[in-house]
Amino acid sequence: MEPHYLGNMDLLNLRKVGFFASRKVNPTSVIPTINWANKVSRNPNAAIVSGFQSTLEREVLDIALKGICGIIYVLNRSLYRQIPLNLHLAFESNRILFISLTSEKTTRPSAVNATNRNHYITNIADTLVFASVDEVSSLHQLTQIDKFTLML
Repeated sequence: MEPHYLGNMDLLNLRKVGFFASRKVNPTSVIPTINWANKVSRNPNAAIVSGFQSTLEREVLDIALKGICGIIYVLNRSLYRQIPLNLHLAFESNRILFISLTSEKTTRPSAVNATNRNHYITNIADTLVFASVDEVSSLHQLTQIDKFTLML
């Protein structure tokens, strides 16, 4: 399926940093992740690409929203019909791009859509950053991709 876009398509021209974090958070990765997010959020030539679904991914989104970097939000469902309030300012200031890989009728996330989304993120990202990923995580296989990868 072809991606559907809502927002600033020019963000795809920035240096794209794919960010992934497991649902289960290793406490030792929290501070390095927050420090990394604060640094990237101040870079106007970079965009963080993520599904922003896990707790740590949402924390990174909150930090990015306070910064000046681009945000590429790859959804695990159809595009928003109404932009969530916490994302409104970023949308209005052209700092965010929403991407959906599903049909317009897909309103609920699924494991299959999450896998497709994660592979899409690895394909479009210039670099990958992983936080709190262990061997049993579904994200672990993505850490083997031959791109510059930073483990937090």
